[in-house]
Amino acid sequence: SDIESMYIPVTVCVRAQGTRGSSTGVRKRGVDGQVRSFEEIPHTGRSGWVNLVKFWREDRFRQLHKHMERTFNAVGPIYREHVGTHSSVNIMLPSDIAELFRSEGLHPRRMTLQPWATHRETRQLSKGVFLKNGEEWRSDRLLLNKEVMMSAPVKRFLPLLDEVAMDFCQMLRARVEREGRGEEGKRSLTMDPSPDLFRFALEASCHVIYGERIGLFSSSPSMESQKFIWAVERMLATTPPLLYLPPRLMLRIGAPLWTQHASAWDHICSHAEARIQKGCQRLSSSQAQGSEAGAAVGQYTGVLGQLMEKRQLSLDLIKANITELMAGGVDTTAVPLQFALFELGRNPEVQERVRQQVRTSWTQAGRDPQKALQGAPLLKGLIKEILRGEKNSCLLQINVYHEKKSILGALERVCYCFNQQCELVTSNPIV
Repeated sequence: SDIESMYIPVTVCVRAQGTRGSSTGVRKRGVDGQVRSFEEIPHTGRSGWVNLVKFWREDRFRQLHKHMERTFNAVGPIYREHVGTHSSVNIMLPSDIAELFRSEGLHPRRMTLQPWATHRETRQLSKGVFLKNGEEWRSDRLLLNKEVMMSAPVKRFLPLLDEVAMDFCQMLRARVEREGRGEEGKRSLTMDPSPDLFRFALEASCHVIYGERIGLFSSSPSMESQKFIWAVERMLATTPPLLYLPPRLMLRIGAPLWTQHASAWDHICSHAEARIQKGCQRLSSSQAQGSEAGAAVGQYTGVLGQLMEKRQLSLDLIKANITELMAGGVDTTAVPLQFALFELGRNPEVQERVRQQVRTSWTQAGRDPQKALQGAPLLKGLIKEILRGEKNSCLLQINVYHEKKSILGALERVCYCFNQQCELVTSNPIV
């Protein structure tokens, strides 16, 4: 584990920046026409610990996008940063990010989320795709793709997502009518959608992965559901600060931050273990009753049930992967949805066109969500543009580890590339 936490020696070099503060980022070569060295990338200070103190003192962790926006405006579209034990190269321009992704090949290396990895190691648990790299990552990923990316399984779990989405919209409509202003049936309400989008993403993820609802939209959710959502929230909240600190040291000194993080993961893993046990019982019961009885039920048992039936992964690896898919799928779903609402809110004409097209398509498709989506190219285009242009969910980090391929030039040293296009995140409120 000590070796895994070390920086990997690679070579990195970038072309020189364009005009300071320019979002166009037109790059120029050095005076000799050559690619400039890694050391010439601007940085915010060489001492990671001094920078960490500044981050805490100025509360930058809560306003990271504003700090990055200021830095991009000051030094250009690429800069280095050392914060605590974490070193990064921050890249703003989509063209640079595209070049980086194209160079990765079949075995991209993501930065290890050390707090998550330390929890698995200290609890002697298997790691899933979020914590793997290389051939091991690709092997698990290809098996998981068959259950979450291919058209056949998508058709099977789409009704589950549709059910959650319907309940979510109904809940929001009820809140607008209850708390909004204006005439009945025409009320309006200004609100922060973040907590609700988080719960929607968690409810939808669990429904698809486990094949069952956890009741987060209920007016009185069960104690189990409340503890579970608390655990996921606490795990996600404690992850970012622990990225800049040595988790093993936090563990040894019993730091409250680490204790909260580990306890949250313990509860999340216990929740997954309980679902696996239920899945085993359901599978055994189905097999005992025979294939005809199983076929008669015809109920989609979620990604978990499909993985258990096919037995291409061990139970330990199934547990590791579904746990990380569930936990990692929350922010990566909720944040793009929030950006979509933000963009639609500041472009009301586009919002109205999307709404009308969706309504028309929904009617023509006979309320079939898959057919309706095919008839709503504006909605698909919106999602595509959000995923392309606003890749700044919490942890989109790439470990630059290539011996021969160049990323923005020849490779020269270790760095983690943290893609966060912060200039797209303004301080305007979401409408």
